[in-house]
Amino acid sequence: MSKLVIDSFRGFRSFELRCPGHVVLSGVPRAGRSDVISALARVLLPESSRTSSTMSDLWQTTVTAAATGVEPGTEDESSDGQPSAAAQRLSLVEPQPYANVEVTLTGLDPELEQLFEGFLERCGPDGCAVPEDQALPGAPWCVRLAYRLMYDRDVEALEQFVYYPLASNPTAGKYTRVPASTRRALPVVMLNAGRPLQLRAGSPLRRVIDELDPAAAAGAFDVLRARVTDAAEELAGHDAVAQAVGVALASGGVGACLAGTPVDTAQVGFRADDGTAEAMLRSLQPTLNLDAAGPLTLASHGSTAGAMLAVAEAIMLATAPGAVILADDFGDQLDTANAEHLAARLRASAGQLWLSTRRPEVARAFDPEELVRLTRHGGDRAWHRLKRPSDRGGIRAMRQLHTQLLPALTSPTVAITEGPHDLVVYGTVDRQRLPAAAPLSAAGVRLVAAGTGQDGGIGEIPVVADLARSLGFRVIAMIDRDKAEEQTIKQLEASCDVVVRLPPKTAIEGALLAGADIAKVRAASATLTAFLSQDPADGVPDAKVVDALKRSLHKKSLHEPFLDALVEETKTPPPMIVDVLNHVTAAASSSYSGPAVIDIPPIPSSATGPS
Repeated sequence: MSKLVIDSFRGFRSFELRCPGHVVLSGVPRAGRSDVISALARVLLPESSRTSSTMSDLWQTTVTAAATGVEPGTEDESSDGQPSAAAQRLSLVEPQPYANVEVTLTGLDPELEQLFEGFLERCGPDGCAVPEDQALPGAPWCVRLAYRLMYDRDVEALEQFVYYPLASNPTAGKYTRVPASTRRALPVVMLNAGRPLQLRAGSPLRRVIDELDPAAAAGAFDVLRARVTDAAEELAGHDAVAQAVGVALASGGVGACLAGTPVDTAQVGFRADDGTAEAMLRSLQPTLNLDAAGPLTLASHGSTAGAMLAVAEAIMLATAPGAVILADDFGDQLDTANAEHLAARLRASAGQLWLSTRRPEVARAFDPEELVRLTRHGGDRAWHRLKRPSDRGGIRAMRQLHTQLLPALTSPTVAITEGPHDLVVYGTVDRQRLPAAAPLSAAGVRLVAAGTGQDGGIGEIPVVADLARSLGFRVIAMIDRDKAEEQTIKQLEASCDVVVRLPPKTAIEGALLAGADIAKVRAASATLTAFLSQDPADGVPDAKVVDALKRSLHKKSLHEPFLDALVEETKTPPPMIVDVLNHVTAAASSSYSGPAVIDIPPIPSSATGPS
């Protein structure tokens, strides 16, 4: 697939994505990951478009006051105080008359080119169909397929089908439909992690069984049916069973009333559903003998085993050149290691893989430019994609993708700190605020650092911020003001949506100590002897305790245990850090209209000494 165009399908008013290679879809909740996979399935898989569609498959808009003839702000109540019919019409939802999903398929093998003869178009360098007279000499062929869902208001009914855009005229209501048998010939596999290794007709395992030797498979299933039938008849004739059936028939004289002649145990038998081989196959479930517990059904081994076998089935079916694999919410039922491992296996096995996921481990199996992050701002959905880096700066920035931004893929906002010390302090206090205040995650904020050690610092924040914004994140910077230069601040303002700054000449260690009582600071410092040979405040005058602690915390990276001890003493988180977190929570909202630079005020204290 080289191009996907969605028009008025579910939550997408319009969506166009050019996709020459693999695609991993991630992003914030309700941004449309599953809708994209469903849209592709509606076009490419006959069994998907046979499922019943609903009105929620159509893009819907709310009828405005002007559309109903009611002026906004008009008093419009009935005598009982309830909104009148006219006022109630203000909230009606109006569906679009149709939804359309179009896919362009390229790289067709000779058999598929023959199958689509008469509907082929020349393909341009960008993978899109172009008119014959505009195509380059020897340009390859492509074919466009489209799914159409239409709503007939007169009869309040939905109709869906797949058609060839080249040979159709939607404006005139004329469509050349694509037969289900044609779509069935496409090398497209939908991964279903729910129930792998099924023997029922149409299942992946059954497709392979029938392809390998159809006659032998039919013979094996006939033998199964005959043996199960014989076993059921033998069971019905067993003395214990027949006696129980006889008691049931005799109870209340039922056996004498069922038919014109009395019914006895000889007329009662057993079979699977309708007695066909398919009915029996549907009831059979795979078992695995993995440990001393003996053979257990696959469901008894947990979701991970089932998900792994589902991946194996998809790889098994993706043997045709250029095979496309679709997978929705991949990795949800897998542990971290297997999620990444199996995603990499699928990517290596498929001609093209379209996969949606919430798991950062899954995204790690793909190249950065294969990641498509979906976002939602108000009611509008958008997509964002990284470009392959072309210089050293881009390569340096891309290092931050795996360590910092992939874990935040499903969060709308990232708040970037200067380094690991700041990240630990803000993260620890964010937990300590509970239950009095909601954590940053409740506002959709993920804390990340501009680096993991020597590569951090305020100068690195714009690098991470630019990368984050290219993926559609809302970006907030949380910076010290111990040595920030004006030029750096300007870079931050250009790269971030909001910048939150500590007071002048204040680093993170000074912020966590601001406003604290010196006696309680000493008590908290004394607990650090569990990590140090000496208490940093021991023998130090009160006026110099804070400076001594700041040096020790920064050098020894003991921010978290000190914070725990300090809050144990004060019974409240550090107020300046809490102030920063409150401002970050407010700035994370898409409706935020406050200043782009937020300066945290200093906290006067008679005990903390110099900040």
